[in-house]
Parts: sequence; structure tokens; C-alpha cells
Amino acid sequence: MKRRSIASILILMICAMLFAGCGGRSDSKDSDKAEEAKEEDIKEDDASEDDEKADDTSAEDSEKDEKEKSSDKPSLAQRMTGKYSYHYSDQEGNEEFYTMEVVPFGSNMCAFCGQAMPDDYESLEAYTFWAAEFIPDDAAEMASTDGDTVTVSELRFSVMSNAGLYWDAGQKGTITLTDDGLVFEGFDNDTFLVPEDDDSRLFLKDDRVDDTFDYLKNDPDGGDDDLQGYWMLDDSEENLYLEFSGSDLYMYKKAPDSEVYYLAGGCDHSDGSFECTASRLGYGGEPVGFTCDYVVKDDTLNLKFKDSDLPGDIPSKGKYIRIDPEDVHVTTVDEVEFDSESFGMYGGGQDLEELTAGDYYGVFVSSSKDPDKCTPVIEKLEEADFFGSSIIYTPDFDGLNPEPYYVVAAGLYTSESDAKEMLSDLKAAGFADAYVKHAGSYTGEKYWYTMHDGSQVEVLKDGAMLRGVSVSIPCQTDGAAITADLFVPKDAVFGESAETEFFGNYEKGDTPYDWIVRNYNMMNEDPDQYLMYGPALSGVFEVSLDGNNVTAYYGSYWWD
Repeated sequence: MKRRSIASILILMICAMLFAGCGGRSDSKDSDKAEEAKEEDIKEDDASEDDEKADDTSAEDSEKDEKEKSSDKPSLAQRMTGKYSYHYSDQEGNEEFYTMEVVPFGSNMCAFCGQAMPDDYESLEAYTFWAAEFIPDDAAEMASTDGDTVTVSELRFSVMSNAGLYWDAGQKGTITLTDDGLVFEGFDNDTFLVPEDDDSRLFLKDDRVDDTFDYLKNDPDGGDDDLQGYWMLDDSEENLYLEFSGSDLYMYKKAPDSEVYYLAGGCDHSDGSFECTASRLGYGGEPVGFTCDYVVKDDTLNLKFKDSDLPGDIPSKGKYIRIDPEDVHVTTVDEVEFDSESFGMYGGGQDLEELTAGDYYGVFVSSSKDPDKCTPVIEKLEEADFFGSSIIYTPDFDGLNPEPYYVVAAGLYTSESDAKEMLSDLKAAGFADAYVKHAGSYTGEKYWYTMHDGSQVEVLKDGAMLRGVSVSIPCQTDGAAITADLFVPKDAVFGESAETEFFGNYEKGDTPYDWIVRNYNMMNEDPDQYLMYGPALSGVFEVSLDGNNVTAYYGSYWWD
């Protein structure tokens, strides 16, 4: 039956009423038909609404089933869980294993890494170890239930070195899960994950590798049923999670500017409390102990830690809410923030005082109160194949005239005999007025640093770190230089005498930090544009230093 509209029904009813109002005999058959039509329309409308509700319910059930089905599948990070090793022998036949256990939390992926010497080949105990965080570019790749490859940055730290801070700003590469193990590709400066002479390495599955968390009980029937599952501290700024799995507790906290805090261990439960002995990722087998009172009500957990070895930034008490595993936040590369405290500024560097403690002899060719008069002398020296001459400001040396003079030095030497040998060559070349003078120690504020590769730069939120640069006093010496890490804070400046046109890709108003960041980004995103004016971050730079902090830039030079 074709369904009539409400308007049709109303017309029929009005007509029926009009006929009745005119005193005519009502047609009972027509009235009955109208009522039947009305009832039929209502029945069909009800049926249509029921169909729509059934469709909505079916869609909701289907979506729920899909979500449940998806949540039952492990993420890529969870599928990568396990122990792995890489076995090799050096040229002398000494065997060693690189070892790794991948320990995710939710879909955040961490690892306990080390190097082990084979003993009985039945177990691989690391003689040196560290922790690694594999931070994805895209959280969806790490959380994927069907993908096998993820692009990450590897961040390393260890209680045994660099005061537990990050070793560097990370190496980028990919990890691929295979039937045999994990394939690491890229990671240019990490000879653990990839060999020096190749760009990939396969770590094979290997149950002999050390346990990351020594105190887990692994008892699925232990613990309190009300505690089982994932919990999140009811304070989004803390980003602190707990997982209770049988007898075991996992505690995970990742802040944007510091190493992951990942702890796990076994618990002994009693009525409303438990005692836990655990170990921490990156800290070896050193135990962490605490007791805890708790109350579970519905999906809320209240905890109070007592007699605790936990650090101060773990709240002693708090309210946690129950969450699903997929609700654990996955930290991505864009969220990670580094500053000058993230790495330990002087890690691996030498003390700058070594430069100022030197005792120098200068081979001097001319002197003047006007620095511009030094330039023609340097040009004559270069024409005679004496390169590397410098202009020395006499108040910068405790053995020279404190009254300001600018002196052209063919070189500074830590040995008087070497200085006299250079003097002999100069006189033979016609520089009759050249002489040797004891200059003493350097007392100035300016230094040269030499950078060969822009990859030595780490851009941080409060400045830029220059890793492993060669630092010397600002003149040509006989090799007196040190290797150090320098930090360029955001408030560093270009000195009044700086010739900024020699700083590649400089823009008016730049601070040194602005200039470094622009060139760093250009080097990585548009290499051709970066190289248009030479590799701006590479070269010899004259700067003033306060400790290992660069306070000002004055010169940018190329070396020959």
C-alpha cells in the first residue's frame, strides 16, 4: 500500500467533518476508510522509525565490535616486545654480542641495551648497558596493528654515564619487524644499531639476553583482581601511568624534557596494601622498594606510597582513573623538548682553562696602533707563502705590552726553539724586521672554534649545542687546541665589530641563535639553498666565551 502523507489524511478528515456539519448523512464506509488509512500510516511510520533505530543500533554494535576486535590486536610496539642479539667477531676473533630487550608501555617503545662477552653461550649478561627510547615521528605507526615498520628517533641514557642524562639529541632511522627479529636502518651515528660500513643491521630473537626488570614475579594469578589493567594519574600534566598485571606493577612517566621513568617489579599483596620491589630502566639491577595503601572504587584508584625509594616527582599520593591500553599517550618526536640541561653541557669536553694555561712565544713581523695597517703586512706574508698569520691584540697576553697595540704574528709557539726556526725562515724570505718575543699566557675573552660538519649542531629550546668542536686561542698556534662542547644561548649577540655579511644566510636582525637555527633547518630541508653561500655552519668562528657559553660572535672564516 502506498503510504499517504499527513496532509492527505487531514483533507479527508476535514471533508468528513464538513459533510457532517451540513446536516447530510455521514458515510460510515468513508469514515471507516479514513480511520484505516490513518492507522496504516502510523503503523508504517512506526515501522520506519524502528528500522532506523535498528540500523543505528547495528552500526553502533558493528563499530563497538570493530573497536574491541582492534583492541585485541597488539600494536607494533607490543609485537616488537622481546629479547634480541647481534653476534659478531672482530679481526682477532674476539666474539661479542650486542643485546637488547624491547619493553613497551602501551605503544611507547623502550629498550634495555648492552654488550656481552660470551661465556658458556647459555646466557648473555651485559658488561655495559644503557636505556633507549624509540620516539616515533607518527604515533599511528607505533600503534598500528598491521604495520611492520616505524620511523623513530633513538634517545639513549644511562646511570653509568653523563650523570644519567641523554647522550645526544637522537639518531633517526627505521625499525622493521620480521619473522627473524628486528631490522634497524639509518641511525647514522650509532654503531650499535647499524655497522660503520653499512646502513642496516638485523638483531635476531634471543631468549638468552638479560632481563630488563629483575624483580618481576610473572605470576598471572597473583595480585588483586580489582587492580588489574591500566591506570592514569588524574592530572594530565603529570603523564604518569600504572599497569597491574597479575603479581606485577609497571610504572611509566614520560615528560617532554627528560628521560623516561620506567619502573617494574613484583608485588606482595595484603588487605588494601602491597609491597613492591622493582628496578628502573637504565639503572641496571639496583632495587627500588616501596609499600602502598590503596582503595579501588568502580574505575577510581586512590594510592598512597609509603617507605618509598621513588623520586620526588612521583606523587606520594594521588587519584588514578582506569583507562584502556590504547588510551596511553604515545609520545612523538615533535613533543620532545631539549634544553642545555638535557645532555650535561660539558659531557666529553675538555676544560677551557687548558688554553689559557699555555705559555707562548710569538714570531712578530710588525706592530701598530691602527689594526688596518696590519692587513698589507699579512698580504705580503701570504704572497711569500707564509699562511695563517694573525693579528694579536697585545693586552690579551700577560707577557706583552698592556698598552693597546695590534701585532702581526706569523705564529705562536709553545716552544721558543720552534719560534726561532720560523724566524729564520722569515728572515731568509726578506722579513728582516721580524723577531721572537715571549708572549706569556692568553688572558683575552675571544676564541676560535672550528666546526667541520653542521651535524655537530643540536637545536634546543633555550639555545644551540655545538658538539665536539675544536677550540683554540684566536691566532695561529702550533697545535694547542682542545675539543669541547659549546652552548650558544638565545641571548648571545653579534659583536659590534662582527662582519655579518660573511655569515652565510644571515638576515638583518638575527641573533646567533636565529642564524644557527635557520641554517640548521635549511641544511636538513633544502641542502641546495643552504650550500648556495657555502656550508654556513662549517668553518672557523671567532667568539667570546663565558665558560663553555658563547656570548658573542665576531668573525666567520674559511680554512685553507
